[in-house]
Amino acid sequence: MNINITVECETCEEKTNCRIGMSNREEQPFRFCCHSCGSPIDMILRNSTGGEFHGAKQIQPDLYPFDDKTNFVDLSLDFPVAFGKYVMGKTPFMEAYRRIGYEAIRLHGSRLAYLTEESAPKHRVFALLLKLFRNEKWAPFKTSCKRNFDVEVKSDKPQDRAAALYRIIANVMMPFAFPYQDEEASDYNARIMKELSDNHPGPLRAFMAEIMGNGFLKNLQNACLEIYPKILEAELPLRPVLFLDFDQEFANNPIPLRISNEAFESYKDLYKDISEIVSRQLVLVAGINNLLKRYDHNAFKPSIGMTKGGKDYTPKSLHDFADVAFGKKLDFIDGSWFEMLEDGADNQLRNAIAHVKTDYDEVNQVITYYPRLEGMNQAKAEQITFIQFMKRLLQTYREMRRLNHLIKGLFYLQYLVIDRDKACAAAGKP
Repeated sequence: MNINITVECETCEEKTNCRIGMSNREEQPFRFCCHSCGSPIDMILRNSTGGEFHGAKQIQPDLYPFDDKTNFVDLSLDFPVAFGKYVMGKTPFMEAYRRIGYEAIRLHGSRLAYLTEESAPKHRVFALLLKLFRNEKWAPFKTSCKRNFDVEVKSDKPQDRAAALYRIIANVMMPFAFPYQDEEASDYNARIMKELSDNHPGPLRAFMAEIMGNGFLKNLQNACLEIYPKILEAELPLRPVLFLDFDQEFANNPIPLRISNEAFESYKDLYKDISEIVSRQLVLVAGINNLLKRYDHNAFKPSIGMTKGGKDYTPKSLHDFADVAFGKKLDFIDGSWFEMLEDGADNQLRNAIAHVKTDYDEVNQVITYYPRLEGMNQAKAEQITFIQFMKRLLQTYREMRRLNHLIKGLFYLQYLVIDRDKACAAAGKP
């Protein structure tokens, strides 16, 4: 369903015609900025009780169909919308259908319906469950699994607690996953672990002893668990971004598209936080790569860090590698077994955000960032649209998620193989 309204900016009294493609959410918050003065205009429409307006008031339209002289915006929570003039019948849904077709629209709609009906309403109890797991509050964790998610924790063994946790994460976060990506990552990681366990058990155990003994693996898992509720909180600007999973036209030629509910300042820190987690996860990728290539998690390829000037920056150990800047980490992983996602983490964008070198044009939803160190100058700028930024945020989250499957697999290796063998040895059993 679509509705058409006209609003008048409270700051400059400029009129804007709005065509709104309604979603299946009970409460639908929209935001855009006045084309004339740039003031934000917020509308919250409710299926049962009408709506409220901030920064503008609703007025009677001068003409319908809308004319070409008045400012116009298409708005939708479920689809990206284009900048441009009003064209009758060119609704957000019809444009989306033209871009990706019926089957993809159906899949996109099913993910959004699940997000609306299942995932989003459980945000609070989901965040609490992850906190209980991080803090090892096992009795309330077990109760919450059953009461709030209908998942049974089979026993008090750590592997059964982890199984319940990751099943719930998979269920709640399903709408944000690219189809089959999680399954492929999990299966591939399991094959790598089996190869190492079968062929290099001693070096693998030495690697596990270090990352378990210094708390690195546990701390990294906890950092990932803190991100999931934050992604769920960002569901409004991510809803139209999920559409881009099916839109090859945008992937090949990213034309300007608008998100109808946006606030760049709210999400730039989230992008930075996830990128930093991915940087730390690469320590695991490097350690396993060293095991596969040189049977020692601390052994990097000799002279891989040698500069033209003869200075060798090759890490001496995995501990040293952890301190390498994110943008240089991949340079020290030779022929990596793990293939990173495209746009899975943009170090230049992360640096610009971390150092507050970003400007945001709210009217046109364009981010200008300065990724290089230029002293007092900011001469070499780069730009992306807000929807491109949110697409990178989603991809970076998915990268973190794929690598969290590796974390999960390493914990299972500890629980099911290493701890079992220690228990058998202590009991004098083979």
